Amino acid sequence: MKPINIDENCQFLKDLDNKNGYAVNKGLYNLMIMKGQVKLFCGGIKPTKNWTLKSVKEYFGLFDTNGKENILNVLNLLDKELKK
Repeated sequence: MKPINIDENCQFLKDLDNKNGYAVNKGLYNLMIMKGQVKLFCGGIKPTKNWTLKSVKEYFGLFDTNGKENILNVLNLLDKELKK
């Protein structure tokens, strides 16, 4: 399996490490939400008016990943790995 290239300084990893006392971690919540948004985008639907794929790439530090299907695959793999 090909390793996932994520920028170590991305906001996702910062949110994932932050223990803020809420029931759901902010990084995991954003992963679930953005995974659904990218699924919609792959189907030809823009989730919101100002939504961009670039913002998802920036949040997760996926600068080396190109293509909406590839980004969705990376998000699914991240979700699968974090559930272990």
